[in-house]
Amino acid sequence: MMKGLGSKKFVIYLSLTLLYAALIFYLSSQSHLPQAASELEHYLREILRNIGIQYFYTFKFIVEYFDKLEHFILFFVFGILLRLTTSHSRYPPIRDNAMLVTLIVGIGYGALDEVHQMLVPHRSASVADFIADAAGIIAAQIFIALVLWMYAKLQDARNR
Repeated sequence: MMKGLGSKKFVIYLSLTLLYAALIFYLSSQSHLPQAASELEHYLREILRNIGIQYFYTFKFIVEYFDKLEHFILFFVFGILLRLTTSHSRYPPIRDNAMLVTLIVGIGYGALDEVHQMLVPHRSASVADFIADAAGIIAAQIFIALVLWMYAKLQDARNR
């Protein structure tokens, strides 16, 4: 059944990644954010305001440019899903270069997402949004590398 695609894990990761990419496309196709997303943004802003974030410059930037944080988080998760998918590919060149393939595909999808937004009424492409998308993909790869490094250190310590 799955012999042509690869392992069961690969099929699951690929399915999740494609569904997530479709979610990103759907959100980019909206002239205005769905009601639930705008309510969530409102509550997050209120929480940040109530805990005194305005006194810290970095967090002030986040509150002021909240949409960049949304782009970053959305593509951070996408970067993790892409990496899981490429790491379980049946093709050794893709598996062996999973981080590079993930960076190329993820950043490329971020660029296409911005081009797509030019075609949506009341939306526009933004270099800053693209940078936030790319930063999310890159940060996900750094996060995965750190997790794998810590896991290897723990395994090494156990084997001593």
